[in-house]
This record gives sequence, C-alpha cells and structure tokens, in this order.
Amino acid sequence: MKRGRLEAHLKAKHSAHINSDLNYFKTLKKNFRKRTTLKSLFTARTSTNNRVLEASYQISLFIAKTGKNYTIGENLIKPSISAFLKTVLEKDDKDVKAMPLSNNIVSRRINEMSEDIEKQLVEKLKTRNFSVQLDESTLRDSEAALITYVRYIDKGHFTEEMLFCKRLESTTTSKDIYNKLKNYLNVNDIPMKNITSCAADGAPNMMGKKNGCLKLMKDANPEMILVHCVSHRENLVAKNISPVLNEVLHSVIKCINAIKANAKCERLFKLFCEEQNEDHVRLLLHTEVRWLSKGSSA
Repeated sequence: MKRGRLEAHLKAKHSAHINSDLNYFKTLKKNFRKRTTLKSLFTARTSTNNRVLEASYQISLFIAKTGKNYTIGENLIKPSISAFLKTVLEKDDKDVKAMPLSNNIVSRRINEMSEDIEKQLVEKLKTRNFSVQLDESTLRDSEAALITYVRYIDKGHFTEEMLFCKRLESTTTSKDIYNKLKNYLNVNDIPMKNITSCAADGAPNMMGKKNGCLKLMKDANPEMILVHCVSHRENLVAKNISPVLNEVLHSVIKCINAIKANAKCERLFKLFCEEQNEDHVRLLLHTEVRWLSKGSSA
C-alpha cells in the first residue's frame, strides 16, 4: 500500500482522524489483531471443553478414592460448584452444567483410569525386578479372591501397588493360585524371572514345602527368595507371649466378648462408663469372635 493512496483514503473517508497522533493508529492496529474471529471462537471453545473434560476425570478420581456412590457427582458435586460460583464469585455456571458427571460416565472414567494405571504398572514390571505378596481370602458371600501386591524401586524410592485381584472360581489349592498368577504374567508378557522375592502367610496352600504355591514359583524361578509375611509373623509371635500376660489378655477378651455379645450388657456398660466420667464408653469386638455376627465384622 502506497503512502499517497493511504493519505487520500484518510482524507476522504476518515477526515475526523487526520490530526490524530501515531499512538492512536498503533492502538487501532493492536485491537485489530486481538479481534474475535470464527477460528478463535472455535479454538477457545475447544480449550474450554478440554478443561471441562479434565475436571470430569479429576472429580471422578476423587469419587473413587472416597468410595462414594457414583451418583454423588450429579446430585451433590455439580450443584455445590454451581452454588459457589453464583454466590461467592458471581460467575456463570454454564461450564459446570456442561461437565459430564452422571453415574455411567463416572463409572466409565474410573474404569478408564484404572486400566491406564494397570497398563503403566505392567510396562514397568516388564523391565525391572520386583517382589510379590500373595494373599488368598474368602469374602462374606463365600467367594474366594486372590489379591496380589508388587513392590519395586521407582525413581530411587520403594513403590507398592496392587497388581490384581482375581476370583478363584472353584478350589483354592496351590495350583489354582499359581495358575492365576502365571496366567496374568503370561498375558501381560511379564517374565517370571523378574520376581526377586515372594511373601505369603503360613497357609499350607501357600507355604507347603512339597506342593505349596511358593514352591511352584520357586521351581519356575530358582533365584527367587521366599519370605514369610511380616504381619503374620507378628501374629505368630503374639500367640507365644508369657503365660502371665497371656492369662490377662484372655481374661480381658472374655470380658469384652461377654459384654459385646449381649445388647443389654453393652448399654449397661455404656451407662457405667458415663457415670464414671470415662473418655471412652464403647468396646471393640475382638477379631476372634467374628462368628458372633456370623461372618460380619463389627
């Protein structure tokens, strides 16, 4: 664009700005570059949608960590955020209303994140050594489950993660447990030789010298170290305490069981503690008498 033509255009079309200084025209140029175009509208909207989607995943993670019902996102979290924006910040809540937090979406978000975490964990275990802890337990509905934890070094620190939780369909023999673990490792291409040690409780199907699960793992990986679970070791030591302390503990346990087994006794015990101005007025049910509630923990 030539100078003469620009001057002619300015005098003919914008005569009111002939005497304006250079800063005025620089401001016009700056504002022109910042103008809203169709492309910028789509870009801004896409960026907003991405942030809303990320917030949906973060809130789904919070719901999973707290163990709450998935419907809490739609029924409580979204209305709470909207109320905060309108009342405190005096802002519009249209983005909050557009955030997907329904029951099915939160469930799908949690499944996607869990699958991604498992995938990352499997990729790490393919290339590094790790230790395994196995625990077979029977749930309330008589279903047997095998829970497996792994421990490895990540960025110079010990990291512990749950590898999987699989249901044992029929029997819970050492071969069943070993096959579950071996099948998971084979499907995910994790070498058995990467397992440096394995810990388990003292159950025969785990620690049996001839046909135990750890024995089968030892045969597949001779360099693996077998370790008795530290927590179960503490339980074993606790059972072999001195006779005097053992007698006292059994007397205490007997008293607690007698009180907790009867609702009337428990109420009377509470009144007694309140009359004595005690800090605590309730007793915990000892783990050895879970049969009182037919398998339900207190």
